[in-house]
Amino acid sequence: MLSGIKNSSNSKVFARNVTKEDAPFSCPGCRGELTIKKGNIKTHHFAHKPPFNCSRGQGETDAHRKCKEDIFLNLSTRQNVTHLDLEADFGTSVADIFCRIDGIPVAIEIQKSDVTVNQITLRTQNYHLRGINVLWLALYNPKLDEKRYSPKAWEKWCHAAYFGRVYYWINSLTVLPVHFAEYRLDVECSSWYDEYGEEQSAGGYTKRSKRYRAPLVGSQLDIATDFRSTTKDAWSRGTVSVPQCSLYVDRLRKWW
Repeated sequence: MLSGIKNSSNSKVFARNVTKEDAPFSCPGCRGELTIKKGNIKTHHFAHKPPFNCSRGQGETDAHRKCKEDIFLNLSTRQNVTHLDLEADFGTSVADIFCRIDGIPVAIEIQKSDVTVNQITLRTQNYHLRGINVLWLALYNPKLDEKRYSPKAWEKWCHAAYFGRVYYWINSLTVLPVHFAEYRLDVECSSWYDEYGEEQSAGGYTKRSKRYRAPLVGSQLDIATDFRSTTKDAWSRGTVSVPQCSLYVDRLRKWW
C-alpha cells in the first residue's frame, strides 16, 4: 500500500513523503504496525509487519503500485480535479484513487490478478449505492498487439459493463480502450478416400473461436478530460452478469 497512518500525528501519510525516522506507522484498516519500504528501484510503499491478518496491500505488484502513484500525481496537476485521495476508504471498499473530475465523483480501480469477478461486481455495486462512478483499469498487456487475444473472466466482465470496451493504462493519465471483436479460426481443407475408394473432403472454411477475440484498439484517452459519467442498467448474457451501476466511460464513437 502507498499510504499509512503516522502514529505521532494520527494522520494519513504517503510512503514517498516520509522516512523511517517518522515511524511508527500503522495500517488505516486493521491498525496493525507497518514498515516502510524505500529503495532506488521499486515504488516506495508500506507493508504489514508479520504476523498480520489484513487484505490491504495484498496482491499488489510494483507495477500496480507505480500505476496508482503515477495516476495520483498526474491528477494532482489538473485544475478540474478536486477532492483527490489515494487509497480512499469507503468502508465496504478501498478505492485505489478517488477524486472529483469536473465535479463528478470518480473511483479509479486498477485491476489486480487476484481480484475475482464477484469482487469486482460487489465493489461496483457499492460505488453505485454511494453515487460514485467507477473506472476499472488494467495494466497494458503486450499480447494485445497480436491478432488474437484470450480475454480473462474479468476482462469479459469489463467489456460487457463498459459497452464493448476494456481500458488499459499506458502511462501518466493515458489509457487505451480495446474492443474485443469476433475472431475466426481457419479450418484447413483435407481430403481422403473412404472404404469404397471414393474421395472425400472436409474443411476449407472458418469458424468462430470460443476462446480468442480480435483486439481492436481505439484512440488514446486522457482520464481527466475524455470521460463522462453514465448509469448502466443491469445486463446479463451467458456467464456474464453486470448489475445496475454508475460508470465513468469514454466519449468515443464506436471504432469497430
